[in-house]
Parts: sequence; C-alpha cells; structure tokens
Amino acid sequence: MSTLRVGLAGAGPWARGVHAPMLAAGPETELAGVWSRTPEHAAELAAAHGVPAFASYDEMLAAVDAVALAVVPAAQPDLAVAAADAGKALLLEKPLALDVAGAARIAGAVAANGVGSVMLLTYRFADVVRDFLADAQRGTWHGARACFLSGAFLGGAFAGGWRLELGAVLDVGPHILDLVEAALGPVTEVRAQGDPQEWVAIQLLHASGARSEVTLSCASAIEPSRTEVELYGRERSIAVDARAAARAESFARLRAEFAEVARTGEPHPCDAARGLELQRLVDRVERALAS
Repeated sequence: MSTLRVGLAGAGPWARGVHAPMLAAGPETELAGVWSRTPEHAAELAAAHGVPAFASYDEMLAAVDAVALAVVPAAQPDLAVAAADAGKALLLEKPLALDVAGAARIAGAVAANGVGSVMLLTYRFADVVRDFLADAQRGTWHGARACFLSGAFLGGAFAGGWRLELGAVLDVGPHILDLVEAALGPVTEVRAQGDPQEWVAIQLLHASGARSEVTLSCASAIEPSRTEVELYGRERSIAVDARAAARAESFARLRAEFAEVARTGEPHPCDAARGLELQRLVDRVERALAS
C-alpha cells in the first residue's frame, strides 16, 4: 500500500517532539509538510524534517491525504471540520475542544464525511495498557483507584497557556478518565471537589456498580509523574502503571493504526466519537466541581 501523506497543523512542543518525528519515521506515513498560525515556527519545523512549510491551511489540505492536528483546543474544531469536509482523515489532539459543543462539531463532521479519525490518547497504544484493559474485561470489580499526578504546571514547555488557565481536568483528565471508564464501563454518577489548578478528587459510579476514585494534579512536586489505575474485587486485584509504557513502541503502533483507519474509514476505540464521550465526561466533572 502507498505511504500515507500526512500534513501537520501546529508547530509547538508536542508537534516538534511527537507528531513530526512519529509521522516522518514511517513506513506507514510520511510527513508531507507543516502549517502553523505562526509561519516562522512552521518554517523551522519543516526545515528540520526537509519538508515544505505551507502558506495556508487550505494549501496543505489540497496537498495531503490526511491531517494531524497539534493545536490548542479552541482551534481544533474549525480545523478538524474543514479537514473532514475535504475528505481527510484526522489525527486529533485531546481534548477535542474547549467544550462539548466544539467536540460534537468534530465528531459530527467525521461521521458525516465518513473519514477515519484517531485521538492521541497515547496510553491506549501501549502493550501494558492494552493487556491491563483486556484483563479488566475478564474480572468482576467493586472498586478502583486511579491517578494522574505530575508537576507539568510548575515549569517547562507545558506550564502555560490554556493548560495553566483551565487546569488538569481538561488537560490530562481525558487520559485517566478514559482508562478508568474503559476498565469499568460507562459512568452513571459523578462527584468532584478541589481546584483544577492544584488538586482534584473525583468519585465515579459505573453502570456495573463499581465505584472509582480518581485523583488529578499537574501542580505537584513529583518525579517521575504517575499515571496509574488499580482495580479491586473479591477474587483478585490488578493494576497498571501507564507511565511504564514504552513510548517508541506506543507511537509506532499509533502511526500504523492511524494509517489503517485513514485508508479504511473504519471506527477506532480512540476515534472522534470516543473523544466526544470523554468531553462529556470532563464536562460532568467540571460541573460537579462548580456545584
């Protein structure tokens, strides 16, 4: 099969550190060029990989088979809808948008145009996480503990902008809430307390009857960071340390699965529809905090 030509929208830290090298590595994909709202950033990243920097987003859409978005949540809906309307498969960032309405626009455009989509829920592409989730389906659980703890807001490339302003629930909540719900099933009740800029404690009731407790913080002096899920039942308990996943292995699988989805338009466990479900769950947590 021919190599999938992917255009990259965005030239920030995540685009430079993950998207561009992953797509350029192939063999399933090739990085076909870069566009950014900041032309000098696009030119710099494009030059580093020997690919063109596009003058406009529309120019990039006309030249590629698929689009990878590495942009802020506020910008993603308009760009994703335009790409889907142009028949391009989408590699999407989490969260899909700032709110449920924006996420629904993306999921609706993907469905209406029949294009493939994958959201960059990176832990879902690791062997250790997939083995854990498969094992979770074979068990009966009455409770769970999970956490995403880091010091990302204390300094470094991600300590600013929308992440710092809006906090951990919108930023990393999709990652850990996705794993908990994938392990225990749909959430029926949500309670939460805390401050998204500091520490959030979430209690979830699942349709299975299981209860989970999820802790989020990106402003804690902890090194290395922790992304963990533990399931407890009468017969046994299981756990996963998602941070132990091999990043190179995960990104290689993500690239291959995105290329396959782009060619076939088939659903994926981490597609735009799943992204909309997670946006709704994040919204429920945020409303519980506000109340």
